[in-house]
Amino acid sequence: MKNNTCSILVALACAGAALFSPAAAAAVHDISSVPTAITLAQGGSLTFGDKFKAGNKDNVFVDHFTFNVAQLSDLSLVLTSTSTSAANGLNLTGFGLYNSANSSLLQGTQVLTGKDDKWTLSFANLSAGSYYVKVSGNLASGAGATFSGNGSLISAVPEPATYGMLLGGLGLLGFLARRRQKPL
Repeated sequence: MKNNTCSILVALACAGAALFSPAAAAAVHDISSVPTAITLAQGGSLTFGDKFKAGNKDNVFVDHFTFNVAQLSDLSLVLTSTSTSAANGLNLTGFGLYNSANSSLLQGTQVLTGKDDKWTLSFANLSAGSYYVKVSGNLASGAGATFSGNGSLISAVPEPATYGMLLGGLGLLGFLARRRQKPL
């Protein structure tokens, strides 16, 4: 009975040591935010981002930002994060565009990494429908951190006023060409 008690005490001591070891304290947690809808501003500009509190060193996130496209459009986005050094703030590890069926349409391009993280993404002729951008990363330090994205969603189909200006310009060119052809 005494050997069993010793064995149980040793097992509890080992479990307690493992529980309070630095490796156990540094467990990685998912600190992703709830998917957020992006509101398009007048002219098709859009902004999105997230802010993380201090005390999240090594934790990871995968944030989704949803939006709808009403007509054929061109999408252009820039994602950035700035820190005091590469060892502080956060590391952006992924940036992509997905449709409502969770199919990847395009992965962003990493332009900068380190103190400043920057990613870009451009997609021409995005059809009408529901989409989301996915931003992933991890926090490099225990300090708080933020990232932000901005861009534009521009209609690929010209507005009626654009067609009117085009026809007016062509009419003016035709008038000038005909005027030059008349003999003096």
